[in-house]
Amino acid sequence: MAMQWAVSDMVSTRQQKIIFESSCVLARQTLTAPAESTDWRHLRTDIQLRLRALQDWSFHHCEHWKNTIAQEIAVSVTSDRRYQSYISCGGPTWLLQRIESEAAT
Repeated sequence: MAMQWAVSDMVSTRQQKIIFESSCVLARQTLTAPAESTDWRHLRTDIQLRLRALQDWSFHHCEHWKNTIAQEIAVSVTSDRRYQSYISCGGPTWLLQRIESEAAT
C-alpha cells in the first residue's frame, strides 16, 4: 500500500522521472514477479495503471540498512502525525542534517 501511495503522490505532483526504492520484500515480489503475487493482484493492477502516467520510472529493492533515512521519515510521519508532504513543508529540522551526514560517508 505504501507503493500505491508513493506512486499516486508522484503522479499527482506531476513528477516524471522517478526511482522508487523499498526494502520491503513483498513490494519487490508484487511488482517484479506478478505471477507469484496473486493475493495482491488488485493492488498491483492499480499501481501499474498509475505508473503509466509517469514518463520514466524504476523500482529498486535495497537492503534495510541502506535505507535508514526513509525508515526515520516513516517513523516521524506516523509518530508525529505529519500527513502533509515533507517536501512542501520544508521537512523536519533533523532531515537535512541526516541527508548531509549520509552523503558525506
